[in-house]
Amino acid sequence: MKNHTAHFAVLAALLFAGTAVFAADSNKVEKHDVTLKSGKVLKDAYILDRKPNGITFGYKDGCSFVRFPDLPEKVQKYFNYDPKEAASYEKKLDDQKKANQKAAEKQKAKEQKQKAEQDKRNKERRIEQQEQTVRKLELQLEEAKKKLSNTENIVSQDRNALVSTVASNNNTRVSIDTPWGVSRVRTSNNNGAVRNKLLREVDTMGAKRDNQAQDVIDLQLKLEAAQKTLEKLKESND
Repeated sequence: MKNHTAHFAVLAALLFAGTAVFAADSNKVEKHDVTLKSGKVLKDAYILDRKPNGITFGYKDGCSFVRFPDLPEKVQKYFNYDPKEAASYEKKLDDQKKANQKAAEKQKAKEQKQKAEQDKRNKERRIEQQEQTVRKLELQLEEAKKKLSNTENIVSQDRNALVSTVASNNNTRVSIDTPWGVSRVRTSNNNGAVRNKLLREVDTMGAKRDNQAQDVIDLQLKLEAAQKTLEKLKESND
């Protein structure tokens, strides 16, 4: 027991010498085995810090905090262990831990609320953007249908005029699509060039009509897809 007492006397001296001594040259620190009440031995132990409720030892396998009740009674007395002071200190630590935990939970709740609000704003923004996309497609589809209707009318009129001209051999006015717009020209049975022009224009306008019809179909499909996307965004925002 004298040896253990001597060891702890050395450890105590090292404690009051300050941790700077250990940091400066750990090889000069005297190290001793420390046996706990449980029988566990801390090989080559030295003191790193002391608190009212225990001591932090550095030793061969690392470092460990040991509460005073786990140390021999002579060691407790040597370091003036006071159970009331230790209990008060531990209560202070526990209170601080609970306060930190409460503050962390409060901060987490605040961040979650902010995130939820931001997510809501983002969803509302996406809904607004999608609504604009739907409206834009609706306008484009409406315009495409108007163009298709106009083209179909011109094709129908020119075909009727061509059939009428060929059948009657009379002079008549027909529509011809030119770079400057649709013009009405007079044809006769002697005006073969105009008839040929009319035939070509009917074919051209027919192809134009087919392309415009495809544009209408494509826009309808895009609009339907955009509307479905908008519905899903609204449902997820409820």
